[in-house]
Amino acid sequence: MMQQINLYQPMFRKQKIVFSAVTMLQVGIFFLVIFTGLYAYQSISLKPYEKQLSNINSELEQLKTQLLTLERAQSTQGKNKLLEKEIAKLSKELEKRERISRVLLNKSFGNSSGFSTYLEAFAKGHVQGTWLTDVEIKQGGTALGLKGKTLSSELVPIYIQKLAEEASLEGSAFNVMELARVETDEGDTELNFLLSTN
Repeated sequence: MMQQINLYQPMFRKQKIVFSAVTMLQVGIFFLVIFTGLYAYQSISLKPYEKQLSNINSELEQLKTQLLTLERAQSTQGKNKLLEKEIAKLSKELEKRERISRVLLNKSFGNSSGFSTYLEAFAKGHVQGTWLTDVEIKQGGTALGLKGKTLSSELVPIYIQKLAEEASLEGSAFNVMELARVETDEGDTELNFLLSTN
């Protein structure tokens, strides 16, 4: 007796595993907790800088007052070498303090509001069929790098376009875009992409 088996029936085909809604919700909650923790950490780490800025501002005001007092004393007492040296020293100190104050006020030392806005923008710009595997935020948020996987190469430009619409990424330009087809250990192929601002 012979029996034929049809190997093309649905039960013999390789089934693709799709993430369930519960799994996606758990992953979303996990990242939400991580991002909230990062935001709280950034807020706490900036408190010493704010205190330092207020101390520098108060010292700056004291130095200005001392300088005005010395200039008045010089005009009433005439030229005094020691007084001139003291004024020059205080003027240099005042200039240094003003420079430090400008740097802290302009936030030119990096991003002081944290990186959660970038991560939120990456999440909002999500395109079905793409997912990120690595995110790099360097130099205070001025250098960004994204690595991920996609089901189709046409989805990457759509993802970039969505990121361009995010307010927190305004002024950032992705200058590098790479797409690579990689063969996995299982014998499948996948498309990897890389986006970078430098």
